[in-house]
Amino acid sequence: MPFFRRRPRRVAMRPFDEAGLGEAEPVTLERALEEGMLITDFAVRMTIRNAIVTAMLTEPGAVFTPELFVGAARQALLDLAEEADSAEERMAAERRLATVLEGEPEHSHDYRPADAINLGRREALARATAAALRRRSEDAAFLAAVVEAARAEAWAEVSREIELRIDRTFTSPDPMGMDQRLQELRADLRLLMPPDS
Repeated sequence: MPFFRRRPRRVAMRPFDEAGLGEAEPVTLERALEEGMLITDFAVRMTIRNAIVTAMLTEPGAVFTPELFVGAARQALLDLAEEADSAEERMAAERRLATVLEGEPEHSHDYRPADAINLGRREALARATAAALRRRSEDAAFLAAVVEAARAEAWAEVSREIELRIDRTFTSPDPMGMDQRLQELRADLRLLMPPDS
C-alpha cells in the first residue's frame, strides 16, 4: 500500500506593513551612558581579576589584601577615561568634517551632513563616559566593590581549575590485579629475609 505524504497547508500571510512599526525612539544619553558603564565595569573587573590570578600563580604564599588592587582598579578606570577622551576628540573632528562634505558616502564611516546629529550624540556620550569614569576612580566604595567582585571571580576560576586537575589526576585503587601485586610484594619481602628464616 503506497504512502502519500500530505503537503503542508500554506498559511496566508499579510503583506508587511512598514507603517505599523511606528517611530523608533532615540536612545537617551542617560541610557546609553548607563549601558556603557556596565561594559566598562566589566572591563575593569576583568582587568583586576586577571591581576589577582596572576598574583596567585606567580607569588605562592602571598596573602590577598584588597588594598594591593585598589590602585590597579583606579588606573584601569583612568585608562578607560583617556580612551573616552580620545573618542570624543575623534567624534568632534568627524562631525566638523561631515558638516562640510557633499555628495554620497562611499562607506559606512564616510560621514556627511546627515550624520552630524549622531556624531554629536557620540561625542556627548564619550564626554559623559570620561567624566563618569573619573568620578568612579575617586569613589573608594566603588573601588572596594570592584576589587571584591574581581577577587570572588578570580577565586572561582582558580578553584574550578584546581578541582578539574584533582579530578583528572585522582585514580581510584584498582581492585583488579590487587592479588597479583600483593604476591609480588610477598616475593620481594621473601628475598629480603635471611636464608635461615
